[in-house]
Amino acid sequence: MELIVLALVGLTVLVASALFSRRTGIAAPLLLLVLGIVASFTPWIPDVELTNEMVLLGVLPPILFASGRNVPVIELRRNLKPIAWLSIVMVIVPAVLVGVIVHLLFCEISLPLAIALGAAVSPIDAVAATSIGRRLGLPDRLMTLLEGESLFNDAAALVTMRMAVATLATGFSLVEASLGFLWAVAGGLAIGYVTGRVINWARGRLNDPVLVTIVTLASPWASYVPAEQVHASGVIAVVVTAVVMSHLAPRSLNAEERAMVRSTWATTSYVLEHAVFLLMGMQVARLVNDSRVSGSLGRVWLMALVVLAVLIVLRACGVAVVVWMSNHREARARALGHTLKGGLTEKGEQRARNRFGSNWESESSRWLNRTRADIDYALTEQISPKGGIVLAWAGMRGVVTLAAIQTLPYVAGGQLVEYRGAVILVAFLVAVGSLLLFGGTLPFVIRATGLAAPGIDERRHEEKMLVRSMLETVNRELGPLAEQTIDGQPVPPHVITKLERRMAALNNRTNTEALRLERDTRDVYWALFTRYLDALRLALEEERSVGAYSHHAFHAVEDMLDRFEVNARSRV
Repeated sequence: MELIVLALVGLTVLVASALFSRRTGIAAPLLLLVLGIVASFTPWIPDVELTNEMVLLGVLPPILFASGRNVPVIELRRNLKPIAWLSIVMVIVPAVLVGVIVHLLFCEISLPLAIALGAAVSPIDAVAATSIGRRLGLPDRLMTLLEGESLFNDAAALVTMRMAVATLATGFSLVEASLGFLWAVAGGLAIGYVTGRVINWARGRLNDPVLVTIVTLASPWASYVPAEQVHASGVIAVVVTAVVMSHLAPRSLNAEERAMVRSTWATTSYVLEHAVFLLMGMQVARLVNDSRVSGSLGRVWLMALVVLAVLIVLRACGVAVVVWMSNHREARARALGHTLKGGLTEKGEQRARNRFGSNWESESSRWLNRTRADIDYALTEQISPKGGIVLAWAGMRGVVTLAAIQTLPYVAGGQLVEYRGAVILVAFLVAVGSLLLFGGTLPFVIRATGLAAPGIDERRHEEKMLVRSMLETVNRELGPLAEQTIDGQPVPPHVITKLERRMAALNNRTNTEALRLERDTRDVYWALFTRYLDALRLALEEERSVGAYSHHAFHAVEDMLDRFEVNARSRV
């Protein structure tokens, strides 16, 4: 009963904080963190311990899966280098440097234990940053970098943490560490990809929105648990599964199934992402009391300040490299754009003939369109120094830091791990301090830089241009509506008129009047409608593969087609 009451109170607090956030502009995760800290020092509120298993097995897989579903594949491809730099290199390097500095300044902390601390505090948590960024309208590429970094940096941190813990017990081996890291990455990628393909194949044959949603909800653990059992990265497996299933969903699920999956995951991810901040704050009082009893509270605070300062400097240096990458890519994009201005060279045509055979013209045309779209993206979505400031200031730590540090064993190599409690509190203080410092000031930094995403009018214009391009492709592939036949028979004129109105409504984003068709012509209308709708979806996928429009436009038009289908299905 007590657990149910606590859950109800927690959900009430989540809703209240969301409403308060809308009125005040303060990010809901920060509000929940502060409320959790206050609750932890309140005597009559029960102590709720956030264990590493609760986070790593219960909370982290669905949160990562929900985030992975929303990151478009083409954006990951275009930003692969900076995301890899931030999520892998800028996790491993800070872990080692923080460990060395802590070991040198606080000699009582062994080097493996200090590196374990560095690994725990290295990955950023982008939940609060993206919440603020969406509200204030950060540019799309900065949002993609933050979301992409937070998807994969957890894996690098947890693998590094695992190696540091192993070193505590058996000593360090470069060969074993390298092989372990490679297996964690390769195994996670393979298991995640296979799991995503298998689950997508299975749910595509259920033909039931409720069953599809149930299977999708189980997907994070279906990839995470097997990967962890074979000592691969469960985090990478979950993310890859999410990306694969999201990429294949338009071809395997119908509109009703996609809508139910979307709404279910939106609710689930919101509750989990925000609940962990409340629980995170509720751990502070207990950890402070533990360190006060051991008499190391002063040293803990000093160590936390040192670690936070080192992380700030390293984050700034890492983001500076990302800005340099963006400028370098811009120069290369300009040069490539100049080369491709007149189309493929003779040498390029010969390569296309050898690679694609008889389809070389269509395939090379698609490659040219995709490359030109990539060039436009590199030129228009570059990361300026102001963007770098925002990216550096978004380096908040979160729940993965807390979960990772609690995997420290009490005994390693037959000996008690000294200062385990102090190191855990340092990680908590760094996470809480970074959230309050950066999260509390990030809105002011964003406003000061003047960065902004495209406005609503610009978004709608882009969506309209995308729909127009799709309709042109469909008309080119299928021909005029007046020339269509069903089972070799011409379509009645009034049915064509109805469908023409619907297509015009789709282009203008308006509703149409209710259909009034005779029973004998409804089947004809529906057959013609589904023919054009399927062609529109294929055209959308083709446009998505090229990437000439933003992922916001693709999501908006995909939702529009789903509503278009559901609306038509209910009126026929």
